[in-house]
Amino acid sequence: MYWSILPYYIRMFPASRLTSSDRVVYRGHAALALMLVMAPRVQAQVPLSETTFKQFGSSKGTVILQVNWGRYWKCGPYENAQLQQLAFRHLGENGESLSDKDWELSPSSTLLVKPSFEPYVVLLEPGQYALSGFKFKVAASRSDVRVAEVDSSKLIVDGKAVGGLFTVAAGEVVYIGHFGVDCNGVPTPWRFYIEGKEEFDRYVDGFHKRFPFAKDIAVTYRLFQTERLGQPYALLK
Repeated sequence: MYWSILPYYIRMFPASRLTSSDRVVYRGHAALALMLVMAPRVQAQVPLSETTFKQFGSSKGTVILQVNWGRYWKCGPYENAQLQQLAFRHLGENGESLSDKDWELSPSSTLLVKPSFEPYVVLLEPGQYALSGFKFKVAASRSDVRVAEVDSSKLIVDGKAVGGLFTVAAGEVVYIGHFGVDCNGVPTPWRFYIEGKEEFDRYVDGFHKRFPFAKDIAVTYRLFQTERLGQPYALLK
């Protein structure tokens, strides 16, 4: 565990304990990330509000995640590392793309960011979403800075979500994890998670207080599934 590197906290909901367990080191992918370039495509997201929930809440799925866009200092052999972009693609049952644009997340500025988890609560078309791209920066020094953009040709291969995926059903509210950087060895984008039912219940209480119009809707704990950018974890009932 290396959460002592930065003061982590959750801004929208009550602070909850997060964990990564011991990560599976995917060194080949991390090294490759320093050489690939992605042409980003942006899909308009529908942020959750009382109006959008009344309009789309039953036909779309609500997805909760948080992303730390801040710099992780003394990250592995580097001075710092930073996640700068995530993209997800809506896939059909056979792995075909169901949209001509990806759902893309990024900070308003990569320079003026705080080391905290930014909350995202959005309405999406029901189905499965594969990680289709990410942008990642590592700095060995002020003069040695490398930025990688990994695209869908490496993350979605023959219709299979190599980087990982999440699913959401119509009318469902689902938590898929906290995304940031793993500094254990080679810096890597990583999906963390809230550990324990008590901590998750506190998190859900915070969600319902922030969005009281959704207070009667249960929140499902279903993490972004990945073999390379996070550890499996199931919430015990």
